[in-house]
Amino acid sequence: MGDIISNYGRFVAPLAIQALSILLSITSFSSHAAEKMTIRGDRYCEIVFTESITTYKVYNTFGLNDCPAAIWNNINVNQVKKDAGSSFVHLNGPRYWVIDGYKHSSLINATPKTLGGLAMRETGILHLSAYDLLRAKSGSHYQQWKVERHSTWIYEAGKPIYELIDPEGNVYVMQSYSTQKYPQTKESLTSLVSRLTLPTGWQFKTGDIKNREALHTIDNVAIVVQDDYLNTYQKATHDFLQDNQHT
Repeated sequence: MGDIISNYGRFVAPLAIQALSILLSITSFSSHAAEKMTIRGDRYCEIVFTESITTYKVYNTFGLNDCPAAIWNNINVNQVKKDAGSSFVHLNGPRYWVIDGYKHSSLINATPKTLGGLAMRETGILHLSAYDLLRAKSGSHYQQWKVERHSTWIYEAGKPIYELIDPEGNVYVMQSYSTQKYPQTKESLTSLVSRLTLPTGWQFKTGDIKNREALHTIDNVAIVVQDDYLNTYQKATHDFLQDNQHT
C-alpha cells in the first residue's frame, strides 16, 4: 500500500494541495465577517499527507505565518511524516495569492497543528477515485479537477488578472502562483504567455480589469486547472477580460 501511495501520490499531491488551499478562513476574523481583502501577494505554504490511497489532508500556513524561508527551506520530511502520522508527505510552496480577497470560506479544522516547525491548519480534504489517480499519473497540467468547497474570490478593479482558455472556450482565472518549480514574481506573470507550454487550442491572456469581479464556486464545486509552472486557476462563468484590452 505504501508503495502505491508513493507512486501515485507524487503525481496527485501537488495539485491536490493547490486546489484545496482555498478552503480557508482566518481564525482572527469571525464567521460573520463579510470578506477579507488585501491579500494579493501574500505568501503561504502547504503540506499534504495521506490518510489512505484516495484521501489526502491539506494543511496551510495562511493566517498563521508567512511560511518563513528559514524554516521551510530546512524542513525534514521524515519529521513531518512523524508529526502527521503519515507514510506519504508532499511539500507545496511557497505560493502567493493573485486574488485580492475572499469571502464565504471556512476551515476544515481551525485548531493549529505544528508540522515541520510550522504552525498550520487543515484547509481541505480531497477524495480521489482510482480513475483520478490513474489520470493524475499521466500528468496534472491543463486537466480539470473538481474540488468540493464553498468560496468566493474577489478581484479588485484596476488590478491585473491572468486567464487560461481551453479549446471549448472555458475560462480559468489564476488564484495563486508558485515558486516551487521555477522562480516567479508578480511582475513576471505578464510574460507567462512566452514561457508556458500550452496544449493545442489553449490560450493565455492577461490584463487589468475595469470592474470588481467575483469568482464563485458553482454548486459548491470548484473546477481547477494547473499550468506547467504550477500556477493554479479556477473555472469562471465568464471571461473577466472580455471587455478589456489584453495581451
